[in-house]
Amino acid sequence: VTFVQNVLGIGTDSLSAFLQKQVASTTVAITAAQCGSTFVSNSADVMVLPEASTVLGCRLTFVCGTADNFDVDPADGTDVILPTGALTPSAGDAIRCTDTGGVFVLEAGGANSWAVLSTNLTITDID
Repeated sequence: VTFVQNVLGIGTDSLSAFLQKQVASTTVAITAAQCGSTFVSNSADVMVLPEASTVLGCRLTFVCGTADNFDVDPADGTDVILPTGALTPSAGDAIRCTDTGGVFVLEAGGANSWAVLSTNLTITDID
């Protein structure tokens, strides 16, 4: 089946067997068009999230492909990556992954917030 337009469900529907777009990490800002992508680090990089209010519902996956510092930074000083567990960043604080094989998923859930939906290894607040 080839879809040429959006597919809408009533909330209980699901689609499967779709691959997420995988992108090598860079030091440029993530765009709204990249929502749904998986970013894999291959060096020490700092990736900047889009302004949360402009991409509500945007889900991004980050994979630490190396033991280098892989940083994810909010777009500005008002956006916050919401606290989870021992992670307690303030507005504007970046988070860092340094464990090869680490994965974390973020979703823009509010006008100034990114929620950590899941993580399998340690991520730290670096600001």
